[in-house]
Amino acid sequence: SSFALRALCLIPCSTVPFAQMAPFLSTPLIRGHNEAYLPIIKSGMHALQVTSGPMIMVFLIGLQMLKKKLTDKHASTFYSDVWKFISKAEARDKAGRIVQYACRMLQGILAHLPTDSALQLYKPLVAECQTTLAWARRTHRWGKEMPHIPTLGKAISNCDVLQAAQSMVLITFLVQDHVYWLLKVGILKFTNYTPIQWHRRNLRFITFSHVLNFSLCVREIMQAKKKLQDAEVKGNDDAVRKAKSTIFDNKRMMVRYVLTFIQMLHVSQVKKMDDWYIGIMGMISSYIDASKQWTPTISAPPQLTPSGAMPPEQARAA
Repeated sequence: SSFALRALCLIPCSTVPFAQMAPFLSTPLIRGHNEAYLPIIKSGMHALQVTSGPMIMVFLIGLQMLKKKLTDKHASTFYSDVWKFISKAEARDKAGRIVQYACRMLQGILAHLPTDSALQLYKPLVAECQTTLAWARRTHRWGKEMPHIPTLGKAISNCDVLQAAQSMVLITFLVQDHVYWLLKVGILKFTNYTPIQWHRRNLRFITFSHVLNFSLCVREIMQAKKKLQDAEVKGNDDAVRKAKSTIFDNKRMMVRYVLTFIQMLHVSQVKKMDDWYIGIMGMISSYIDASKQWTPTISAPPQLTPSGAMPPEQARAA
């Protein structure tokens, strides 16, 4: 690929139609400039840097064609499920949160290593990755309070104090999180708070929200257990499965809220702990959230031919 790139750089400018556009361009478009399609190669590393993108693209094409040869199709159910997952904003947010807390865990581990350890060189890189992900997710949270406003209105109409309290605290946190973003970029300035002080104060709201969420899960479990008893008496298998699923999901979320409660105590500095195990807790709670966004495609049962065999197409797919 390096040889091909050098050969292309030798093409005379007169043979390139875009050369006629030179008087209108601030920098060369095709070649001769370091930012052009075909820069002047200065070293082997430079050639590797320039060709890395095209080489990865060619590698992916090779994998795709190999897949087509082996499975007789370009797409797959798993590939489609992964893309469907990535296409969800909430899924990307929680996946990013897993990496963000992985960085926190690594920072905690590095803090326990000797200062002269070779791994300390990676500490600024890990910190930068964590901070960048945190701000990307915070920017992405604009408007996230919208679905909770109707929930709050419905809870008030139904005199549901617990749900109303949870929604009010969560909406307050999200609005104040936007204020933190505005403080950080300099659009707003508070005399009594630095941006980080405002952020830590706001984290106390989401900490309280986790307590309220935990309480809501307890209530849902109690209600589901009553439905489970009624369904078992009536012999309604579908209702039994639904009630058991509700109980399991809420118990899972209770674990999540316990973890996030501890995390927020540390991040808000209400109770300082250690980044390494707080990072692990964050990865687990984020995985629980992300897994809720994974919706795998359920394949239809194979249709048998009159002879009892599967059609050739389905046999190859299986």
